[in-house]
Amino acid sequence: MSGEPLTNGRSNLAEKARAEGDKYLRAGRIEEAFRSYRQAISADQNAPERHIHLGDAYAYADMSAQAVAQYRKAKKMNPRDPEPYFALGEIYRRYGQFEASIAHFEKAVELRPDAAFYCFKFAETLMVADRPGRAVEMGREAVNRDPSNGFYRFWLADLLETCGEAEEAVQEMEIAALLTPEDDYYQFRHSVLCMRVGDLAAAIAAIGRALQINPNSQLYAAFLGDALSALGRTTQAQEAYKLAGDLDPYDAEMLRRARRQIG
Repeated sequence: MSGEPLTNGRSNLAEKARAEGDKYLRAGRIEEAFRSYRQAISADQNAPERHIHLGDAYAYADMSAQAVAQYRKAKKMNPRDPEPYFALGEIYRRYGQFEASIAHFEKAVELRPDAAFYCFKFAETLMVADRPGRAVEMGREAVNRDPSNGFYRFWLADLLETCGEAEEAVQEMEIAALLTPEDDYYQFRHSVLCMRVGDLAAAIAAIGRALQINPNSQLYAAFLGDALSALGRTTQAQEAYKLAGDLDPYDAEMLRRARRQIG
């Protein structure tokens, strides 16, 4: 019992130092942040998360070797903690060490079976490392772990479309749009995918929903014109193009990309 107040006191000191480190880091005062995080480690030497905080600060400052050293210390202190594995996966990926990154992401995903974000970041790395099949597998796992999150559905749809799985991509994008009905861009992307697979009626319905959410979008009006034109509804298409008017450079580029995606 006599050691408990001392332990709590050290933990409180460490937490105060960590909070100061966070504040300094947000303010861009890097050296002071390092000092505070080191003080947290000194005050609470048995807590691996203190090393992760310092490692994150080093990673933020592009001091990769120092960051890796701290993450490895945290991993050694608690080999069942997924955080240092995930952090090492991130930093190895940043510097193009894909095999090491993949190995650490794999361990993080194994140790944290509820973390959809881990699967998402792992899938991103697998795509960069030119392993699209495994990336799709991890993208699906992210969706399985958090099925009501529209972002993971949206990202998986993008991934599937890139890998030539357009039909499944449409399904995932449709669910993403349903889960986030206020997001006009999701509706637009759903419309583009529907056009790609030749479902013109669904494409018109989706771009119509995008315009309901954002009626001032010239891009959406122009794409509605494309969809109507493809369906042979020429008069309505001309009306949509007239509503769109002259697109600004950003919208014009987005329309070109959509048209290329449809092929």
